[in-house]
Amino acid sequence: MKQTLPLYALSALAIFAGAPAIVQAADRSEFVRAEDDVLIFQPAFFSDFNPQTALDMARRVPGFSVSGGNGGRGLAGNLGNVLIDGRRPSSKDGLDSLLSRLPAASITEIQLIRSPVPGIDMAGQEEVVNIITNQSGDWTGAWSGRLRLFENQRVTPAGEASATRATARGSLTLAIDLSSHAEGNEVERREFLADETFLGSENERNQRSFYDLTPSLAWQRNFDAGHALRLDARVWAWRFTNARNGASLDAGGSATGFDFAQSLTESWGGEATADYDHVFNTVWSGKLTGLQRYETQDEDDFFDFFDAGGAFVERVNILEAEREGETVLRGEVRRAPNEARSLTLALEGAFNFLDGDVDITEDDGSGPVAVPLPVSDTRVEERRVDASARQIWRVTGVLTLDTTLAVEFSEISQTGDAEQTRTFTYFKPAFNAVWTPSEADQFSLSLTRSVGQLSFGEFVSSVNINDNVTDVGNPDLEPERTWRLQADWERRFWEEGTLTLLVRHEWVDAVADVVPVGVSSDGPGNLGDGRRLRFQANLDLPTDRLGVPGGLFSFGGMFRETIVTDPVTGLERRFRNDEDWRWRVDFRQDLPELGIAWGVDYNVQGAEDFYRTRRFERVTPPRGNVDLFVERRFENGLTAQVGADLNLGENERERFDWPVSRANGFPTEIERRSINQDGVVYFELSGVF
Repeated sequence: MKQTLPLYALSALAIFAGAPAIVQAADRSEFVRAEDDVLIFQPAFFSDFNPQTALDMARRVPGFSVSGGNGGRGLAGNLGNVLIDGRRPSSKDGLDSLLSRLPAASITEIQLIRSPVPGIDMAGQEEVVNIITNQSGDWTGAWSGRLRLFENQRVTPAGEASATRATARGSLTLAIDLSSHAEGNEVERREFLADETFLGSENERNQRSFYDLTPSLAWQRNFDAGHALRLDARVWAWRFTNARNGASLDAGGSATGFDFAQSLTESWGGEATADYDHVFNTVWSGKLTGLQRYETQDEDDFFDFFDAGGAFVERVNILEAEREGETVLRGEVRRAPNEARSLTLALEGAFNFLDGDVDITEDDGSGPVAVPLPVSDTRVEERRVDASARQIWRVTGVLTLDTTLAVEFSEISQTGDAEQTRTFTYFKPAFNAVWTPSEADQFSLSLTRSVGQLSFGEFVSSVNINDNVTDVGNPDLEPERTWRLQADWERRFWEEGTLTLLVRHEWVDAVADVVPVGVSSDGPGNLGDGRRLRFQANLDLPTDRLGVPGGLFSFGGMFRETIVTDPVTGLERRFRNDEDWRWRVDFRQDLPELGIAWGVDYNVQGAEDFYRTRRFERVTPPRGNVDLFVERRFENGLTAQVGADLNLGENERERFDWPVSRANGFPTEIERRSINQDGVVYFELSGVF
């Protein structure tokens, strides 16, 4: 790690030393009240944290983490755990993006609903946050601007601004978001024979550049008798480039060749969601939602190879084009005759498609020659219908049962280089029991069956020149199905403290992985049955009673065991790309009387394994990642923050190659790769209006 980043950070901190402070202090426990299984937080509860947006406030709700859904299919599988004025945002943009556009000044209270409640759209979540906005008719807004300095001395800008006006008749939010980065890394690859005889090495430098501009709007109109129409829309355009310079050396350190690569990816797209809520009477209500999404992406990569003397040897050019879209229509009818029961019937239809085309040419100086690649020009379509019935029953004041019966019908067809049509039917029941014997304790037990989301990009072949990997598109892909049995215990203490323990067992059908294709190729595919066992603990510990005022210590840890049968060796092994463990520790201290806040967090995880027919890889992340910041608040509502994001060590990968198959003999070659990722410091100004 170069020393420039810490020096810049220290210089920026000097700006904070002489700044006038804003003096304020509050006993946050005064601004929380409990009503049955609902905790209600007033805005003053969050004032010490200096929130600018609804996202800042939602993240500070004790014991709550913002989640955008379970990653399932369609709208039903991507409904998050945050409501706005009692209504669930239907956009698939992600909750973080939606909440970051809503200014904190427009919020009157935040409700933490800790168990399923009849008449509330919980969407299968055990707890949700309901953000209540004011209806004053005034414009409120939030803005922020950031400059990030990377270790390669490049500086990139980023920022966002949003404005909201809400009345009793409706609301309008306008926002624009600019993000960018210029990360780079240094890579060293060292190759050996199986007996550790050193063969040579390759050193490379990658420099990336990324820009994304996304304007958006959210509009809502409230009608009489509780009817409401809401529209969420956004468009985006982004551009990504990567320049790579490499040099190959023999065992003695002499150059054997050089290479240069340039990658350019450009994309644009848009998404619009409209939903209409209608209240028929005191018992019946309904909701109709429509979503339309379209995105185009074009990538142009070339790789130039030179000999040791610098003479041109060959150019490889890869052109990829993708066009994808999604259309969803969902209808719901809810019957809630009283506060103890509700029944929701839902029907969702969806159409998804992807057009993918990959062209590869090689040119040794005599002209480009096309390289054949199977399943490189294809179109995939999916038509799906999902029907469900969900009942919430508050059996007693402390026990709630949440039961869902659902079925999914789908048809996947593929044309072009591969042609096939398949139909699927999946039942997706769910059961969740929540017991809240006191305000401090809550227990839940759930059993659910879910169907995973297919990545249509895996139906199309892809090539990675840097790693010498080709994945053949697989028209036989199936979605992963999972039975999940889970038990949770949550304990609340010291007004803001929470402890959560979780144990989960999953039985997985058609585990998604990489499978052998043909004699010597690989591609995305499905294995047989697998199992996951997960233990998790999360702790939020306010430190006031420990003698550290304004502090919050957080810990999160996870241990996971996965087992599946390897299709090559026939032996049991881990799931690919699933680390066995990870944990994090965070500490933040707010000192409102000084107008200062600071914090640090550290996270680390275990290694991940990757399996192919003739290859095994183990990727070991750095010894952790450290983020730290110092924040200063000013009387005019302006906030300044300086921080750093640093990696502790390098990302390591060890790769073993077999001549024919991992099932036969021993590996003959070993590659060890180290990646040193650039660090970054940043300076941010933010404010409200």
